[in-house]
Amino acid sequence: MANDAQISKPEDDGEADIFSLWNLIIRPPRTRYPQWQLGPQRFEHQGVDVKREDFSVKNHRKQELQCSLFEPQVEELLRPIVIYCHGNSSCRLGALEAVPVLLPMGIALLAFDFAGSGVSDGDFVSLGWHERDDLASVITYLRTRYPNRGIGLWGRSMGAATCVLHMPRESMEPIQACVLDSCFANLAQLAGELAQNDQYMPWPLPSLVLSAALGVVRMMVESKAKFDIMDVSPVDHVGDCTVPTLFLVGQKDDFVRPSHSELLHDKHAGVKELLAFDGDHNSIRPRSAFEAVRQWFLTHFDISPPKCFRKGGCRSPFDFLGVSGVSSQRRTPDGKFCVGDLVEYKSITKGEWIGALIVSVSEDGGVELDVKKNFYLYKQDQETKIRFPTSCKMEQDDRWQVQETVEYYSVTSKEWIKAVVIAVNSHNEVELDVKRGYFLPVQDHHKLRRIGKPACAGFESEYVMGDRVEYMSKSLGGWIEASVVAVDVAGRVQLDCKRGVWFTADEQQSLIRHRGISVEKPGSEQGDTPCDDAFATPLTVATAHEIFPAPKKKS
Repeated sequence: MANDAQISKPEDDGEADIFSLWNLIIRPPRTRYPQWQLGPQRFEHQGVDVKREDFSVKNHRKQELQCSLFEPQVEELLRPIVIYCHGNSSCRLGALEAVPVLLPMGIALLAFDFAGSGVSDGDFVSLGWHERDDLASVITYLRTRYPNRGIGLWGRSMGAATCVLHMPRESMEPIQACVLDSCFANLAQLAGELAQNDQYMPWPLPSLVLSAALGVVRMMVESKAKFDIMDVSPVDHVGDCTVPTLFLVGQKDDFVRPSHSELLHDKHAGVKELLAFDGDHNSIRPRSAFEAVRQWFLTHFDISPPKCFRKGGCRSPFDFLGVSGVSSQRRTPDGKFCVGDLVEYKSITKGEWIGALIVSVSEDGGVELDVKKNFYLYKQDQETKIRFPTSCKMEQDDRWQVQETVEYYSVTSKEWIKAVVIAVNSHNEVELDVKRGYFLPVQDHHKLRRIGKPACAGFESEYVMGDRVEYMSKSLGGWIEASVVAVDVAGRVQLDCKRGVWFTADEQQSLIRHRGISVEKPGSEQGDTPCDDAFATPLTVATAHEIFPAPKKKS
């Protein structure tokens, strides 16, 4: 689940400020994810059986919005539904924080990707302007399918602004309850504050040029994303909102300052409450905040927990996810390491450097590796025990260069295509002419290669992405057809039939070979491509089975 307040920018004096601000508003880093990260279709939590249904809804622009409905299987009928609206760099995975809060109470949860976010259609976000129409489309779908069930809203950052912009349009069947987390009051005001904040801009803009800069950004946004930033002003709509609303605000939030929520709270026309907590824009919300959210919905839906609910308190959602106390998307304070980075760890036990993956970074900058679970390495140890793989270490001269022609592996077309590097930021993240507005993170650079060279030159592996190979399946007792879908900086490879499983160079020797030898595949007819394990355990912060506990069998 990606956080807000992330800016990718080119290293170019005059245009970097304007680009960063424009990029932040309509094309922040986009979180794409595989379906398995949503967890299994059925699971149990605190005594309540839950079923997840995935589907899509078309918005008024004919774009497909990808949705997931988490439905508690309780005896009581007509249980309400809360729609979770994610932040600008997030997606429906962000709604997982609401799972342990709502589902044990028998409240259904609808999570979806706004257009331009996650895996929904669309290229840009609009900080609430177009998103309010996406929300309206989802609400219309639910009311058509479930005409007698109450509906609530839970929005975070951009999602919160979306809720405010939409709610005054609800006249016949009003929303029953709402939670707004870190909502901004006015987009132009927010853009001005960020433009002068050195935490989010490479060069803060002086007051003398701020107005002119915002004018340029306004024209760029209107041209690209078809909306006027001056129109995105929740504070002008909140006075027409009468829906009972709980405002959440982080006291240390320097992205959307607390004054925004305080102003919205003051102007809200209905039942309201403001809860301030110790945290910033992207920090994990404290237990007290989630308990307040749970009670808010129970009170205003006028319901009680289902009979099957087992008391266990409102746990932190990251206890539920198996990532207690750690954000799933975070970089170390010095910016050197990030969740998802492939590195090498100096193992005292083995007496050598071994490949590893950073699975989490704690609030105070500690790094957890997949080879050292539940143990954090801090600044001093990071300098001596963690390094980027020497097999593909990029020195200054080896960095990707603007205007350099490369090849990019397109997952959509499943082939290497020519591309031109149009921007490179300070973290060596690359923007291509075929992926404008998106910076390819370092951990995805296996999808890039210089012309005539394997991805990230220097790999020991003989395979590159897209290679058609054969894999020795132990469960099927023979060779099966497969394709290479990833090659990392240590030369390890992943196959389409074993997604999430990395094969080292030694394992490749015995388990993978180039395709070309005709074999009869056990358990299938010629031409079939059986999968050794359709739900292979992925190498990530938490596997799908760790995210959700398995449902208990009925006696």
